[in-house]
Amino acid sequence: MAAMVDTAFGWFSALKNQSGISVLKEIIVCVAILLVVFWKRKKNRKHLPPGPFNLPVVGQLPFLGKEPFRGLHKLTKKYGSVFGLYLGRNYCIILGDYKAVKEAFNKSTTTDRPEVAFDYVPDGVGFSSVNGQEWVEQRQYCVKAMRRLGVGRDSWETHVQIEVEDLVRKVSMYDGRPFDFSKLLTASIANNISSYVFGNRLPMNNQNIEFLNQCVDSVSQFSAQVGLRISFPFLSDILIALGLTKYALYKKHLVRFNKFVREQVEIHKKNTVEENPENFIDGYLMKIRENQEQKLGNSFNYTNLYGNIQAIFVGASDTTKTSLSWLLLVMASDIELQKRVHQEIETVLGREGKIQWSDRLSLPYTYAVIMEGQRWVTIAPINTSRIAMEDIKICGYDVPKGTIILANNWGLHNDTKYWKDPEKFQPERFLLEDGKKVNLKPESYVPFSYGKRNCPGEVIAMMEMLFYFVALMQKFTVLPPKGQIPRMQGTLGLTYHPVPQELRFVRRE
Repeated sequence: MAAMVDTAFGWFSALKNQSGISVLKEIIVCVAILLVVFWKRKKNRKHLPPGPFNLPVVGQLPFLGKEPFRGLHKLTKKYGSVFGLYLGRNYCIILGDYKAVKEAFNKSTTTDRPEVAFDYVPDGVGFSSVNGQEWVEQRQYCVKAMRRLGVGRDSWETHVQIEVEDLVRKVSMYDGRPFDFSKLLTASIANNISSYVFGNRLPMNNQNIEFLNQCVDSVSQFSAQVGLRISFPFLSDILIALGLTKYALYKKHLVRFNKFVREQVEIHKKNTVEENPENFIDGYLMKIRENQEQKLGNSFNYTNLYGNIQAIFVGASDTTKTSLSWLLLVMASDIELQKRVHQEIETVLGREGKIQWSDRLSLPYTYAVIMEGQRWVTIAPINTSRIAMEDIKICGYDVPKGTIILANNWGLHNDTKYWKDPEKFQPERFLLEDGKKVNLKPESYVPFSYGKRNCPGEVIAMMEMLFYFVALMQKFTVLPPKGQIPRMQGTLGLTYHPVPQELRFVRRE
């Protein structure tokens, strides 16, 4: 500013010396010159997206409420599919439209995450939190390890089927009495990934079930993408250390889980397999030794091992458990819809047939119900934050380096340009050819994120959901406790969890 004023008065002095104009004219000329300077400055400014007025320090946080994805969706209607605002002191770009998300997340310059995205987890969450070449190395290894160990293949299907059968037996023991199904489901799903990571199942006793639920729920509640923790991490950490917030308890659970992971790694270090490792930990320990012996200087180290285990274990458990819990609530609230699922499954598999992954094409309505469940609830309503790694453009707007980028997944799943009556649960919207086929790749459908940093476990999660859902629908009619209706409410964290409640599983005659 001072430089511009000096420039203006320099021009003014030159004019004065040359023309000898009156004082009034001199003032007019000076003002005109300043206006020109300011106009040029404005013209050269970045073309930032529009956005609402922001309060000092807190920005838009006070106005977004307990369900910020709804507030952001309203702002999308007012300011367009790309708009900017402040969440605390962080300048953020919000993507509220499928085309904007597609353009932004296909760029190689939007794959990094902010440093505070997962820094609350001891040792981090491996490939989910690291950036750059480290992220490339860790993600590629984890995906290859899953394939090598058979995850998503025939052997994996057999293992999941065994877990599902065990869960069905445990549900049968309640004999139609109401109980909190989500806790039992967490432990069962965790065992699918436990055998892959640790090489063995975890005993499904009450202590382990409670432990797993606490760990999974703590990560979810701790990592809301719009809130105190990510906007004011330093203040949040002080409050946690003083025990002045509920997040202090979540932090204790995360520390406890990290201790459990480290203990498991120590056990494997003493009994590691030198060739053809049969679980994730043993295979990764081999990579660490290769890195140390050959001085490769890559990112294979114990911190990333602990982080990857936590990412795989919690991520695989939480997504499937939460999706199925919501889906069963929908079944309990709409008996006619549930009857149609029963009828299709019985026609294709009968009451005793075991579901195979390939059967999804023979169960179009059932699979469409699963997909609609993910759209209708949107368990990850706001995509895990990214940052602009350099100055970029999104939909014609300038996005400065370091800007946080958030996609409103809930907004995409409720966009009336793509979904008619989005508030209604309508599996038919995913069906093609008079209900004989499923549209597996509809636009504005992003339950596993989009682009280069989408969830690598999509097929695994969908397979688990199909197997559990079909097996439960084969054997049971899902009902609320007598005299009650299901509460279709949730709590927001990294995922949108259903409010804990009981359901009845009544054996089908």
